[in-house]
Amino acid sequence: MRKQRCIFCNGLNTKKHGKRSKKRKTSFGKRPLNYQRWFCNDCKQAFKPRKNNPINFSLQIKACELYYDSEASYRAVHRQLGIKPYTLFRIIDALGANCKSTIDVAKELKPKWSGYLFIDEKRIYIKGVEWFLLVAVDLGTQDIVHWDLFEVEDSVSVAWFLIIVRIVIGYPFKGLISDLLPEFYGTSRWLLPGISHQLCTHHAYKATEGYIKYRYKGGNKFWADRFLVVVRIICRCKTLKTARRALEYLERHQDKIKEAKLVKRMNILRIRFPYLIQRFKDQNLTPDNNIVENVIKQLNQKFKKVAGFESYKTAYHSISLLIMRYRFHKFTCSRKPGHNGKSPLELAGVDTSKINWVRFSQKQKL
Repeated sequence: MRKQRCIFCNGLNTKKHGKRSKKRKTSFGKRPLNYQRWFCNDCKQAFKPRKNNPINFSLQIKACELYYDSEASYRAVHRQLGIKPYTLFRIIDALGANCKSTIDVAKELKPKWSGYLFIDEKRIYIKGVEWFLLVAVDLGTQDIVHWDLFEVEDSVSVAWFLIIVRIVIGYPFKGLISDLLPEFYGTSRWLLPGISHQLCTHHAYKATEGYIKYRYKGGNKFWADRFLVVVRIICRCKTLKTARRALEYLERHQDKIKEAKLVKRMNILRIRFPYLIQRFKDQNLTPDNNIVENVIKQLNQKFKKVAGFESYKTAYHSISLLIMRYRFHKFTCSRKPGHNGKSPLELAGVDTSKINWVRFSQKQKL
């Protein structure tokens, strides 16, 4: 039996309290109207449930915390709070529409980041159409510095994203780690001159492996496999000297590369090579972007429950709250020493002990 919320104390400790009847004017004259009354065991008052009873802000906060912190669905929250699923959706959507941006958070809390930034993208679907979620994560704190939704993942989108991070938010760039998207390292050359840019070695190796195993149509499989071995050495070696010797080995065997029809892959490797060895020049850079991948996996747990969005606004509002919640949520299974028991913002030097993340997220009280 679905209980009705008390109109006096908002409690759910209620029970049915008999039916009443009153006469109502209709086009056919006065007709009896029956309705159910309820009794609250907490405040000891009988009441008639109101239609569209306004939900106070404290209850909205509780609903939002249950929805995100417990990774619950609207129906699961409904079972605990007695608020209808569609009403819950409207509450979450309104809170998301009123949520502070990453720029607002940076100006208000002034987090202190390490200066080494991961950037990665995730594909999400809005009414069946593919969109791209760009996420920038700080290496030292795993805090999400900035995020945005783009319909097309091109150099203009990446440039605008980096301009916001560097100029508006004021991120103290020392190094950049990204995947193999050409727009990343093409844009960073003119927008972040002098900043070390490391491409993810894991993605580089997997891209070559996928080509050799599934799309290679040359006639010399022996040299194709050897080419893959050399790429693996470049991506996984521990010294700069080893990486350069591996590339020189391929350069000395250009005739075999041409015979195996791997000239295009060799040219791609030449272009990427300077960005694959930046980790040897700056020890603070990591060879891959596994940290940002793990952050996206945490966000993805909620995306799977959502199963797609119906509109851009709904997606943007939901992601705004989801990322705000991530920034205040304490790590429990981090492999990095000193991270467990602290949130990303706490690792960035922000005292969050007296901050409720839902209340803080709102630009103005609803």
